[in-house]
Amino acid sequence: MPELRRSDPSRLLADLERRRLLIVSGKGGVGRTTVAALLGSALAARARKVLIATTGHDDRLAWMLGGEQLSDQPVEIAPGLEIQRLVPATCVEEYGALVTRSQRLSHMVFGNKVIRRLLRAIPGLDDFAILGKVWHEAVRARSYDTIVFDGPASGHLRLVLGVPQAILETVAEGPLTAEAEAMRNSLQDPSVCAAVLVGLPEPWPLTELGELATALRREIGMGAGTLVVNKLWPLLPPLPPREHDDAVSNMLAVVDRIGERGRDQREVVSAWLDERANTKLDEDLITVPWWPWGLEGPKQLRELLATIEAGGDAADAPR
Repeated sequence: MPELRRSDPSRLLADLERRRLLIVSGKGGVGRTTVAALLGSALAARARKVLIATTGHDDRLAWMLGGEQLSDQPVEIAPGLEIQRLVPATCVEEYGALVTRSQRLSHMVFGNKVIRRLLRAIPGLDDFAILGKVWHEAVRARSYDTIVFDGPASGHLRLVLGVPQAILETVAEGPLTAEAEAMRNSLQDPSVCAAVLVGLPEPWPLTELGELATALRREIGMGAGTLVVNKLWPLLPPLPPREHDDAVSNMLAVVDRIGERGRDQREVVSAWLDERANTKLDEDLITVPWWPWGLEGPKQLRELLATIEAGGDAADAPR
């Protein structure tokens, strides 16, 4: 069985904590929000002031971290850790206040219902406002040591991150282009911003993960700092055949299937990593184990995080 070439979790966290903005993305259903919660919790535990900001419409992020629901304003959920839902209308008005340097003027313009309806017809405005709000708090205002942006799915993310360049190419020089240029420069600066891209240990999801990393580098000029393979099943030794009653035999068969799937997944990931090695890109890899007990609150999140930091999988976790 090939050994996965994973990065050391402690070294990786030490590297990521130096960035102002971490953008978490991947295809729908791969566990972006879980990874954002794990990352934000790990950085806060390292005495960083962290905001996890999400565009998600449900409250899973709050539940995993011990809260009840998300707000469109930052809420402290643990020492050094805040969470927030990014609502486009709120971000447009708040970012407008940052640009115009007048909250009253911004509210008069962007808080007007008629104006809001007109603004919804402008392609990319909501995305630019959300990105601008996150970027301002992370880079210019430095309200937090690190912002973990639980961003949109991969296809939409490419559009969001491409808005600043689109503005520079289509809008006359002025305040808006100055903001767009500053955002673009931050996205391209690996000391300021990094992508954390999430996929599953299956052939097609891994292919899409690699394509997203390549697209961000080619289209945005942004390197993928970290690739995360989520829900990796445990590596269990094959069980020798034995004589048991039906109940024990069935249980052992389940254990054997779990181990077989873990071995198959590692072969798939290793083959994919061999292909990625040919690209000669400097990318970190971290794996998140399949967690059969669920993530119902901070206790389970801490257990999963401790297992990752120890370099193990679900089979190694104390129960």
